[in-house]
Amino acid sequence: MFRRRRQEPPPDPLAGIDPRALAPRWAAHVTDALAARARWQAVVGGIRPGPVRDRMTELSVRVDDGVRAVWDTAQRAHAADEMSRSVEAERVTDEYKRARRDPSVDPALMAALTARFTSTQRILNTVEDADDRLRLLDARLGALVARAAEVAVTAGDDGTALGRELESVVAELGAVRDSLASLS
Repeated sequence: MFRRRRQEPPPDPLAGIDPRALAPRWAAHVTDALAARARWQAVVGGIRPGPVRDRMTELSVRVDDGVRAVWDTAQRAHAADEMSRSVEAERVTDEYKRARRDPSVDPALMAALTARFTSTQRILNTVEDADDRLRLLDARLGALVARAAEVAVTAGDDGTALGRELESVVAELGAVRDSLASLS
């Protein structure tokens, strides 16, 4: 007598993602991306079998890629944020401003303070830019889930435009991640 083996579901490719490992500022982006993925999976699970469901299932891999990119980017942004704290940006700014107001400051010292201030500002600007872009890309990922639901309900297309938009979001996330990589 043969027993039918119960098939285990495949392991979750995103199981290692833990927003709690990040500061709340960055964890929120990861939590939003994971929630969008869960909504995506719910939409795909609710589509009746057929070509639309098959296409949406294929696109699920890209949604996972997007979530992974948010995770990688948030980790790098978290590290850059920590780095900005270690360079004591407020103190650097105060020293630089104080030196600019003092005409007796040695030019070599002023050049060093300027270089340190400029580097610190670049770090801060990169961190802020990452936060802004992650917020936008999280919103776009959420919009894609709504668009997937629309495609499922109307069966108006095969998800090709949705696939292009997913590719665009994942590519933009990669660009944000790469800009943060230049800091480390």
